[in-house]
Amino acid sequence: MKQRLILLLPFLLLFLLLTSCGGQGAKPTPTPTPTDTDYCLKAEQNLKRMQCKDRAGDPMWVNRRGERFRDTCKTAQREGRIFLNPKCIANAKSCTEANRCPAEGMQ
Repeated sequence: MKQRLILLLPFLLLFLLLTSCGGQGAKPTPTPTPTDTDYCLKAEQNLKRMQCKDRAGDPMWVNRRGERFRDTCKTAQREGRIFLNPKCIANAKSCTEANRCPAEGMQ
């Protein structure tokens, strides 16, 4: 009887191990999808790189109060006041293209 128990013990342990784990390993963590707000800093950097100015001739990457575009963009996106379309601005190839981005985001 003792010998049978010793022979069955490895099978019993294996059975318990397999059934308790459910056969599932750790699930991979999905890569988060960037939101438009995640592009606010890149949009600011692109506006500065291209030296884009508004109609009054002021730089578009910082407003008259000295607030950076990144911060203004995040606030505007969070509050839903206006959709600036920062992903579009971040990928714009010219200031003219960047200026059209907010209107394109509203379509």
